[in-house]
Amino acid sequence: MRSEDQNNPLAVEIMAEKAAAYFTTVKKMEAALGALQDFDRTPAPKTSLQEKRRRAELLAEAAERAWFFIIQREAMKLPFYPELFAEFQIPEEVRQKMGPKRTKD
Repeated sequence: MRSEDQNNPLAVEIMAEKAAAYFTTVKKMEAALGALQDFDRTPAPKTSLQEKRRRAELLAEAAERAWFFIIQREAMKLPFYPELFAEFQIPEEVRQKMGPKRTKD
C-alpha cells in the first residue's frame, strides 16, 4: 500500500477486502486439494465407475480452485513464481488441469 493511502480510510478498507478475498481463495483451494489427497490416501481400490467419477470431480474442483488462486494473485499484482506450486503443494496433475470446470450442456 502506498504511504498516502494509509491515511485514506477507503483505501485501507479496499486493501482489507482484497486480503480477505485472497485468503478465502487460498482456504478454498487448500480444502479442495485436501479432499483430493484424502480420497487418494484411502486404501480401498478405486475401480468402480462411481469412485472414478468422484475422483474426477475432486480433481476438477482442485484444478479450478488452483486456477482461481492464480487469477486472484494476478489481480492483486502479487508475483508469480514456479515455486508457488510447491509451496502450496499443488500436484502436477492438478496444475495440468487448471482452468474452469467443464459443465455438461
